[in-house]
Amino acid sequence: MFLVKTQRNLEDVAAAMIEEETGAEAKPRPFGYLGLVIVTGHVTKDELEKIPEVERAIPVEAECRADPKEIAETAAELAETKISEDETFAVRTIRRGEHDFTSVDVNVEAGDAVRKATGASVDLDDPDKIVWVEILRDRAYLAVLPGEEEWKKLPPGKPEADPLLAKLELAQIPYLGDPRAAYSMGERIGRAVQGFELKSYIVTPYEPVNAVELLHFLRGLRDGVKSRMDVQRESYGREFRRTELLLYDLYQLIRLKRDALIIGTDPKGDPYTEIRKTLGEALREADEVVVLAGSRVGLPRGVLRACDFVVDLCPGVTFATEHVVPSVVTALVDSYLEAEGSEDREGR
Repeated sequence: MFLVKTQRNLEDVAAAMIEEETGAEAKPRPFGYLGLVIVTGHVTKDELEKIPEVERAIPVEAECRADPKEIAETAAELAETKISEDETFAVRTIRRGEHDFTSVDVNVEAGDAVRKATGASVDLDDPDKIVWVEILRDRAYLAVLPGEEEWKKLPPGKPEADPLLAKLELAQIPYLGDPRAAYSMGERIGRAVQGFELKSYIVTPYEPVNAVELLHFLRGLRDGVKSRMDVQRESYGREFRRTELLLYDLYQLIRLKRDALIIGTDPKGDPYTEIRKTLGEALREADEVVVLAGSRVGLPRGVLRACDFVVDLCPGVTFATEHVVPSVVTALVDSYLEAEGSEDREGR
């Protein structure tokens, strides 16, 4: 028996494909639960996961009542033949239905039982084995899976962009004009900068601007940041950093930040591919990074002279204002991670 995970509302399609391709019996949406198909018959995990509609196929190796004590006993019996003393493990529980216990309760009780039965150590971040528990109403289905089957956004050894993002301040000339357009542009930029969790986003006019238009842009910026934070608060399993929003004159900013690494973006600059390595090394060494960008107008020539680097990210292409943040930040992260990777390789 397998518990097959699918995208929601693709259960019928996945079940039909499973029956057609493997000859096994497939029951979509058990008890009405979306994203699930129960598969029985002579079929292998590899055969199931060759079907694109199958996100994941979990072999059911043990089954019991949905009771924490019984689950713990079953998990311990199963783990004795699957987990050795010198391995690490973690218990992951997904619970569907109404119960007088939580998934965490199951994890704690089953984890303790498995530890006592095997002598193995618990490692919640990067375990060698995972004791997987799927609870459907009054039944629990268990399996012991290799730790690498659990997809992680940031597994051990994967280089991190956050050290750069935490010290990166992006300064941009504000997008002004029709108040509704200014608000909409500010909102899009706000979502983008908060999505990257930059240290700060600095609105940098360099000449007198219309106060009403600027007000709408700033309101949109604020609302965009808030909108993205709401998503992060609901979906992230970690603390996130709020991007600080600032307003400062562009010319005064380059004077204030004269000790920082200042990077200008402009079509007159050096092609990114030619300075990628040097730029990455500078980003790695810098304590503070300030990136300057235009919007409807480019950066003044005098400001560009004050920059340590002036980069043309995509020769021949002028980015739309809302594309500046993701394009610039992605390019800088790319060069930074390449420099970090080179240092790691040299160290080995």
